[in-house]
Amino acid sequence: MSKLSNMRGIEIKKFRAVSSGEKTLSELFGDNGFDTWVEQNKHLLKDHSYEPTDFIWHLDADISWDKGRNIYIIAIKDEVTAEDLAPYELFEFPGGMYLVATGDESDNEDLEETINCMMTWINNSDVFEYGDFPKSGMCNMPNPDGNFDKALGIAQQQIYLPLKFRDK
Repeated sequence: MSKLSNMRGIEIKKFRAVSSGEKTLSELFGDNGFDTWVEQNKHLLKDHSYEPTDFIWHLDADISWDKGRNIYIIAIKDEVTAEDLAPYELFEFPGGMYLVATGDESDNEDLEETINCMMTWINNSDVFEYGDFPKSGMCNMPNPDGNFDKALGIAQQQIYLPLKFRDK
């Protein structure tokens, strides 16, 4: 299978990041959560001009995102040390190949349809199979406060499913 069916395949290079560690969504985005630390420490983070430099993934396969454990990482500048990140952790993102598609975060049906299309593409691929990290896949928001999303009344979520080469 060679066509990407409105998806894209990308390679992400290894990079250093600050990690939230295992947290619930309320611990990430609630009062004094990880996002509060992020807002106060933007000088440590890599800026992005086109693609976001952050990812979130889910650790609990049988528990919904809002109740389970999640990890949120954001790329950091080269000179940042582990001590600069306290109380959070330095994380070495291993890099890898990913199939990427975009869904509307505010519409669960759209997200499910997007993921199902991605899984169908992977399962029918002669070249790739589902990868190892992270098992849940990961996501980010390309326009978290953007005018584009506001104009359309959506919340774009980029979904990244890990790929590896299929054994021949």
